[in-house]
Amino acid sequence: MKSLSVISLSLASVFSASTLAFDADRLSGELILATGYHSTNSVLSTEGDAKINDLNSNGSHTNDFIVMPLGSVSYDLGTERNHRVYLGTSRDDLAVGDLAFEIGYQYDFANGTQIDIAFLPTVMSGEVWSNPYDTESARTKEDVDGHAYRLKVVNIMNTGLSLDMAYAKSEVDNEGIEYQALHRDSETYYIKTSYQTMVNQYSGIIASFAYTHRDAEGKAETYDQYKTEATYFMQLDAHSLALTASYAYREYDAINPIFDKVREDDRYKLFLSYEYANFMGWQNWNLVSFAGVNSTVSNINFYESDEYVSTIGLSYRF
Repeated sequence: MKSLSVISLSLASVFSASTLAFDADRLSGELILATGYHSTNSVLSTEGDAKINDLNSNGSHTNDFIVMPLGSVSYDLGTERNHRVYLGTSRDDLAVGDLAFEIGYQYDFANGTQIDIAFLPTVMSGEVWSNPYDTESARTKEDVDGHAYRLKVVNIMNTGLSLDMAYAKSEVDNEGIEYQALHRDSETYYIKTSYQTMVNQYSGIIASFAYTHRDAEGKAETYDQYKTEATYFMQLDAHSLALTASYAYREYDAINPIFDKVREDDRYKLFLSYEYANFMGWQNWNLVSFAGVNSTVSNINFYESDEYVSTIGLSYRF
């Protein structure tokens, strides 16, 4: 509540500093409604089977029809409209397969640099199995509460170089794992550098490197992750697409007491986003589609998984 109060007061001060009354022309955004298919065989997924009999094999595949209401809205401030408040999921994150609801503030400097400060109230929240390793009885679900803060410095002095930093905290409501070394309450620190360059007037590449440190209550759940990512994007007439590929290596700090080894993961992602502007001649209505695969290969079979998602829908920009 204290975090929310500080952010609310900060945003209120921004509005107070502006002498402008509400102007609908300063409001812009995008609303997306997409449907699709999602599949995973992760034993850790709470969409999968509650009862497992073996810790040495992957889970059974779960297949779900999904509905994804997404979007964002922003309001420009100042006489030059060079700063704004916003909330929602950014198109930049969606293009590479990241879903994160944000409440934030952006400021555009004359030299091309943009500062972006955001609070992410739900990105670390969700559900987990109270004890995912239980083979004696059906596993039960527990809520995870968490939030994150994010600071981005985008296109520093028009060089194409950007910096993205975040801090996150999460807590499992009722930890059911017997071993202290596997307890999951954590603080996470993240930093990412990226560089964007144009291939030609229609397309470009964004290359990035990211480091994540998760400091968990259990040392066997504490890890360091190193990730490389490349995105190729193109826009030609009404068509635009972005293809993202990434690889991450994750190394944990201590021996897992159940499997008697230190966990190491190789994580792969391939994601494609596509948009057809003014679909069927409808002004500001766009056809959008997202498809991707995530694969985790681990030295412990229990943590290996594959995930697939494919969606199609419409967006409206205003």
